[in-house]
Amino acid sequence: MLSGLYIERRSFFHSLDPRAKLVWALLVLAASIVTQFNGLKSFPIFVSTIVALILSGIGAGLAAILIFNSLIFLLITTLVWAGMYSNQGRLVLDLWIIKVTDVGLLVASGKFFLIMSPVFAFITFFVTTKPYHVSWTLEKIRVPPKLSTAFVIAVSLLPTMVKATRDVIDVQRLRGLALDKGSIPERLRKYIPIIVPVISRLLSDVWDLSMVLASRYVGYSKKRTYLLEPKWVKRDTLFLLFSIIFYGVILLWGLL
Repeated sequence: MLSGLYIERRSFFHSLDPRAKLVWALLVLAASIVTQFNGLKSFPIFVSTIVALILSGIGAGLAAILIFNSLIFLLITTLVWAGMYSNQGRLVLDLWIIKVTDVGLLVASGKFFLIMSPVFAFITFFVTTKPYHVSWTLEKIRVPPKLSTAFVIAVSLLPTMVKATRDVIDVQRLRGLALDKGSIPERLRKYIPIIVPVISRLLSDVWDLSMVLASRYVGYSKKRTYLLEPKWVKRDTLFLLFSIIFYGVILLWGLL
């Protein structure tokens, strides 16, 4: 039940220490924030997260879906932000109402990379790190055990919630529920027969999970012990040093 987003594979990122991967993801986030107004500077960050997805071994199909969906989001951000900066810079493209300038393209792509690069980085972190080790990593950075356990459980329940919602929608459609017909208020009202069963099912799962956690004495001790702890090796040091240098240069570039 608590496998969460983790995918069992043998890959480069699977072999890394969770602490090194977490620092890498935070570096991606920091560099994306600094370079958010210039897509040229934030483009190397995005490429590095694509490479990380490939090295995580999540599969070409899933990686292609993520990249394709991100391209749709890129089109939306380009139309929105390029329109806001249509009076600045040199005109590149005239789309009837919306005028796209070079400044607008830089800002739009920068905002796109601001969202997608950290998303890809943390997806890589969670799909290559067992929930057990995620909790261990959070406690190593002084996060309270109860809070780290609650966070790991919440992330781990996301796939369960998505699957439960999909199953309920399929059942209700077989019963004749048409979600794509009617006015907007009618469509929203039709989601009630979906929301109620999903919440009921999740509450049942959470209750069972709470009984399991209570039987294992989770949350009653101040310090939690772990049987299997990751070991920091030379590979983790080299990866962390490379990440600090690479994203450090981009941070300086963005600040300049």
